[in-house]
Amino acid sequence: MSLIESFRLTLDGEDHTVPIASGETLLEAALAAGIDAPHNCKEGRCGTCKSWLRTGEVSMANARALSPRNKERGYVLACQSKPASSDPIWLDFDL
Repeated sequence: MSLIESFRLTLDGEDHTVPIASGETLLEAALAAGIDAPHNCKEGRCGTCKSWLRTGEVSMANARALSPRNKERGYVLACQSKPASSDPIWLDFDL
């Protein structure tokens, strides 16, 4: 069972509630829900899926495309981020 069943995603000024399955990244869940979230490599290298984690906690398998300063500011790579707690997640692509 997943830590959470859905999360909030903001893209192009619109809010979405995105269902997420156990083991899915935030990007995988968004794409599966039909949301055209920005992405390119899906490996944490390009930074195209960089987004702001407004609330919640995630674990990132790889964060090469993020500077230490961006990590401190709360930015994550959606392609590498999975829920790390049961706290509600709000992912914002409108940087």
